[in-house]
Amino acid sequence: MSKIQEDSYKPSPGKLRSSQLVTTFGPGSLVQTEHDSVLIMGTNFWWHKKKFTVKNHMYLQKLTGKTHFRTPVRKGREQSIVCTSFPKWGSCKSCGWLQYHKDYPPKENGFSCAKCGEKYGELLPARLVVTCNQGHLDEFPWVKWAHSNQKNPVAVCKENPKLKWKGGAYSSNLSNYKVECECGAWNSLFSSQDRKEGIKLWDSENNDWYSLTCTGQLPWLQQEEKCRRVLKDGTQHPTETEVPFGITGRASSMYYSKVVRGIIIPELAHPIVKYLTSEEGEQKKASYREMISELQEGISDEKMDEKIAEMLSKKVPQFKINSYTKEEILYFIEKLQSRNSKHVVETELDLKKIEYEDLQKNEKDYDFDEKEINPEIIINTVPLNNEDKKIFENIRAIPILTALEVLRYFTRISPPGELTLEEQNTLKHKFCQIESKTGKTLHGQPTKKQDWLPCAVKKGEGIFITFSEEFINNCLSDNDIQKRLDDMIQNHNDYEDVSNWKSRITIDGQFILLHSISHLLIKELALASGYNEASISERIYSTNDMRGLLIYTTSAGDGSLGGLVKQSKHLLEIIKRALKHKKVCSRDPICIHEDPKRMKDKGLALNLRQNGSACFGCMLLPETSCENFNKMLDRKILVNESFGIGTKFR
Repeated sequence: MSKIQEDSYKPSPGKLRSSQLVTTFGPGSLVQTEHDSVLIMGTNFWWHKKKFTVKNHMYLQKLTGKTHFRTPVRKGREQSIVCTSFPKWGSCKSCGWLQYHKDYPPKENGFSCAKCGEKYGELLPARLVVTCNQGHLDEFPWVKWAHSNQKNPVAVCKENPKLKWKGGAYSSNLSNYKVECECGAWNSLFSSQDRKEGIKLWDSENNDWYSLTCTGQLPWLQQEEKCRRVLKDGTQHPTETEVPFGITGRASSMYYSKVVRGIIIPELAHPIVKYLTSEEGEQKKASYREMISELQEGISDEKMDEKIAEMLSKKVPQFKINSYTKEEILYFIEKLQSRNSKHVVETELDLKKIEYEDLQKNEKDYDFDEKEINPEIIINTVPLNNEDKKIFENIRAIPILTALEVLRYFTRISPPGELTLEEQNTLKHKFCQIESKTGKTLHGQPTKKQDWLPCAVKKGEGIFITFSEEFINNCLSDNDIQKRLDDMIQNHNDYEDVSNWKSRITIDGQFILLHSISHLLIKELALASGYNEASISERIYSTNDMRGLLIYTTSAGDGSLGGLVKQSKHLLEIIKRALKHKKVCSRDPICIHEDPKRMKDKGLALNLRQNGSACFGCMLLPETSCENFNKMLDRKILVNESFGIGTKFR
C-alpha cells in the first residue's frame, strides 16, 4: 500500500472506540461498517502513532517484552487507524453481479456496481473469505468455485468471466446461495466451509479434483509466509499446508484477541515511579549513568544511584515543580530495583501475585502523593466486625482504580491461551502477530518490530476482597461439595487433554468456589450499585497463598459513579441476599439438577461440560465481565439447602 498524504482524500468507513481497537476490532480483524467490510491494518501502519498517549506499567512491560504501551487517543484531533477494504469482492445489491474492486472507495458511500452505477448499484461485501487454523487470510476463489460443481464440473470459461450471486429468497442459510457464471456453470456454497476437506476445485487440464492450498497471506501486515501443516508431535509437514476453508466475514470466530490486563497498583501510582519507569525516565537514567561512569571510574552502585537521583531532582521539570528531594527519588530508585530483582513476571498469574500483595496493604504502607491532581488509584480499608471476620480477611474500597488492557496477539477459529515470550518464538503457528515482522512488505517497504503494543486505559472503582482461609477450608471440607467439585475438575482435565491451549492457572476447588462467588456478587452488585452487569468485571486471585477477588468497573472516561464502592460496607448482607435470590433459576429444575458426572456419562461434548449448575438465567455473565470465558461455575455448591455455602451464613 503506497503511503497516502495526511491532507489528501481519505474515505472513512466509520469510527471505533479506542477500547475496541484493543479487544474486538484490533489489527487483523474484519469490521463490518455501513458501506463496506474493512480489515484493520497492523500497528506499523497506524498513522499518528508517535503522537498517541504513552502509558507505562513496569510489570506488563516485563511480561510483554515491550518498553511502553500506546493508547490510540490524541488530544485536539481524531486519530486515523489505517484499514483496507477486505474482501475486495462485492456483489451488486441490484443486479447481483459479483465483481472485484479497489482497496478503498472513491466516495464516502462505498463501492458501486460498474453496470448499475452509484444510485442503484451499491456493492455488498462478498460473504466468504478464506482462512486456515494458523490465521492466514485470503480472498475466496469465486471464479474457480463457480466452475467446480461436484456433479457437473467444467473448465473456467475465459480470463474474466462474469459471475452472479443468486439465492437467499427463502432462507439466509449459506447453502441456499449459489454463484453462477455467464457461461452457464454454477455451484452452491453448501460445502464451501468444510474445515476437514477444505475447498475442492476442478482441474480441467488433468480431469481431476484438487484441494486449495493455503497461500500464507497476512494482508493486515502486507506480508506472506510459508504455511505448513503442524503435526501432532508439534513438527511441521515438509510440503503440505494447513487446510484452508471458507468462512463468513461476520463470523465471531474470525477474530479472538489476546488481551492482558494489569491494575495500576499503589507501588506504580506515585509520580516519581511513573517517571522512572517511563521510556524517557529509563533513557535519562542510562544517560546519567554513562556520564557519571566516565567522570568517576569505579564508583560504587550506591553512590551511582545517589548521583542519578540528585541529577534527576535538578533536571526533571516535574520533580522541581513538586519539590521532590534527592532522598525521595533515591528511595523509589532503590525500591524499584529491589522489586525488579524480586519478581519474575512471565504470565498474568505472576502479575496477579504482585497485585494481591500490594492491594491488601494498610493505607499507611501506600506510597501515594496527596499533591497529585489526577491519582490513578485510591484505596481505603473497610472496617470489619466480628461477623465479617468469620468470612473475610480484608476488604478494600477502591474509589479510583485504573486498569491497562494490552493487546498482545490474536487467533482465528479458536480462542487463544497465554504464551510466554519464549513460547511466542517457538510456537509461532499458534497465534497471529499484530505488527509486521522484520523485513519488507510485499510492496517493498522496510518494516521492523516495534517496542510498544496498543493499550486501552480505563478508570473506574472497585472492591478488593480477601477471604478467610478458615472460611474457604470450611466450605471445601464438605464431602458433597468436594465430590461435585472433583467431577468438575475431572471434566476440565479431560478438556485440557485435547485442547490446543493449556490453562496457565490451577483449576481446583478453591478457584471454582471463588469464581462462582464472584459471579453471584456481580449480579447482586449490579442491582444495588446502578451499573449494568456488562460494566462490572472480575479478577480472581486463587493459589495456595491467594484467596481474593477484585470486583471492579471501568469506563473510557475518568471517575466513577461511586455506587460500587458504597456497597463495600455491606458486603456480607449483599452475599446473603444474593444467595437467597439465586436459590431459584428460571431454568429450574433443569439447571439445579445438572450433574457434572452425569454430563460425562452421557457423552456430552467436552466443551459443554465445563460447568455444573450454571446458565444465563442465574450465573453466566457478559463476555466482558468474566475472565474465564464463563467456565468452571456452579450454583449448586452455593445455594443447596443441605451442603451449599449458604449454610455457613446461618
